[in-house]
Amino acid sequence: MSNRHVRELRNVYTALFEDAKYAFPTLAAGLSRDLSRLLRLVDSRGIHVFVVDLPAVGKHLDRCLSTGSYTTSGLCLTRQVSDSVRVPRFLRDLYLQIFDESGNLKEDCNVECVLFLRQILYCAKKATLDCNDQNILDEVQEFLVIDSQLPEPEEVWEADVPTDAEMSSAFTGFSDSALIRDRLGCDPTGLLSTFLVNLDLVSGFISAELGPYRPEDWRFRHGPGAVSERTGSVNKYQFVNWSERLESVYPLADYGFHNHSAWIDWVRDGKGIGSHDPMSRLVAVPKSFLKPRLIAAEPTEHQWCQQNCWHYFCERVKHTWIGDFVRFRDQSKNQRMALEGSGNDRLATVDLSAASDRVTCHVVGNLFRSNIGLLQALRASRTRYLHQQINREVDELVRLRKFSTMGSACTFPVESLVFLAVAIASCLTVRTMRVTAGNIASLSGEVTVFGDDIIVPSDCRVVFERALEVLYFKVNDSKTFWTGKFRESCGVDAFAGVNVTPAYWRSPSDAKPESIASTVEVANNFYKKFMLHTASYLASTVQKADMPTVAVDSGVLGFQSRLGPHLKPLRRRWNRSLQREEVLVTGISARVTKTAIHDDSALLQYFTEDPSPYTMWKGGVSSRPALKIRRRWVPVENLCSQPS
Repeated sequence: MSNRHVRELRNVYTALFEDAKYAFPTLAAGLSRDLSRLLRLVDSRGIHVFVVDLPAVGKHLDRCLSTGSYTTSGLCLTRQVSDSVRVPRFLRDLYLQIFDESGNLKEDCNVECVLFLRQILYCAKKATLDCNDQNILDEVQEFLVIDSQLPEPEEVWEADVPTDAEMSSAFTGFSDSALIRDRLGCDPTGLLSTFLVNLDLVSGFISAELGPYRPEDWRFRHGPGAVSERTGSVNKYQFVNWSERLESVYPLADYGFHNHSAWIDWVRDGKGIGSHDPMSRLVAVPKSFLKPRLIAAEPTEHQWCQQNCWHYFCERVKHTWIGDFVRFRDQSKNQRMALEGSGNDRLATVDLSAASDRVTCHVVGNLFRSNIGLLQALRASRTRYLHQQINREVDELVRLRKFSTMGSACTFPVESLVFLAVAIASCLTVRTMRVTAGNIASLSGEVTVFGDDIIVPSDCRVVFERALEVLYFKVNDSKTFWTGKFRESCGVDAFAGVNVTPAYWRSPSDAKPESIASTVEVANNFYKKFMLHTASYLASTVQKADMPTVAVDSGVLGFQSRLGPHLKPLRRRWNRSLQREEVLVTGISARVTKTAIHDDSALLQYFTEDPSPYTMWKGGVSSRPALKIRRRWVPVENLCSQPS
């Protein structure tokens, strides 16, 4: 597989350098030498050059853009031109449009050169290649080590049915927490102590704004991911286990059946439901060539109740002032503010390392200590145990210290609100402002959070990062930017107010529907950046010759063109029934088959999915969507620009 990737990437880079020479014709000779140098290195080192060496150089470049000067790194492909010219020999002509010979960032640096340089370095960063077994085991080991370094959860997190009074008394606030105060260290200015007091006040504002949590007010549903008990297609609407912890907040009779009669019938027929404490299952999914992403498949019943909490968080945040800072389904504010920060130097983009794996139960308890109903729900639906079987030599059951893992529907909203509270408290502390609704609202254009992508004012960054460390988090310095003209957040790389995000190549094209759809998308991404040689090459690798050419904003699968659709090569017809002109194009459709459910759990599925009365709804256990290539007639206007 890697040899096939190498062959494809050689062609992609050849086309990419053609685009660079087209953009900078006076640099053509030097770029040709750079391409030859790169391909010779690939002959000796293989795919490692594309997916490891070049992205590493790109990360170093980003840091240099942020600091305003180029420094030597010792990385592959960064040998400097000479003692007097500090930039690398490889791609020297592009570097010298950005930095002077001494390595200082030019006042009038060519932003287009920044885009092309980063495009060359990052093109294969997200190539879909499987990690080797050792890298996966190393990541599992790091996951376990991080968890072991966190404090033990309080007893109320472990109890099956703690009272509200017990939950309330267990958390006295950040400023009174001996566990957190022991981590303050040297605090000569008293800023961190003041921060903890402010954090308690901000936490109270957030809990009050979220409002009381009652399960019956919010929607129960299942997530799209796998569950821990079984693999393959399973009936998630027939629960086989319901622990006492879950029962304490989510009574099975109320929330596990479509009505009480169904529950009574189940009990009367002697069909047992287990009551043990379930465990999640650790799964490794592809992320990059060097490391996988670890996700825990949650127990079915926990996933069901976590989605209820997720719906509560989404709706309450959207309809309160919190939505000015956090948008769970929209990254655009982070992206817009990253561009703004790269232009005015007033905003810092902060990224965290293994953020979700470092959220402690202690922090969550103190954040929501004034919203006991929510805290009880988070406790009840939290999965305490994880089964690790990726390393088959060590089949182990881990008692988790962290609040939750990636895979839980509660992880993303909870960590976002934790970081929001810390960010707001940090800003108010640095600026010696009282914690009031008005002062919090004044930060809405300077603070925004999307998961572990956080933007804060540059003048508050130091206290913010120190506060995160006190709360057991770790800042990812390589992806955190606060000086110079470079910022990065939520997939947008910004330099001097300009979007310099590269297009990413994924994998070689083949006849599979998934591959065709991916290649068309990647080709369009290059086309949008005016890298026409690369886009044209990628389009030529798609094996279906009648894939349509469509307008850039048509929304139809096809190769995009700013000139509009190319209708001449397509078969056309007049549809008399619908009174419209149509063309025959190749498309990709997803087919989902359902295995019928032969008990009344289908009624719970019906009420959960709440289908429109105008649709032909069918219950059952859904299979994974199977993509198929098929030709179909579509209206001509679908290929054209859609009105905004």
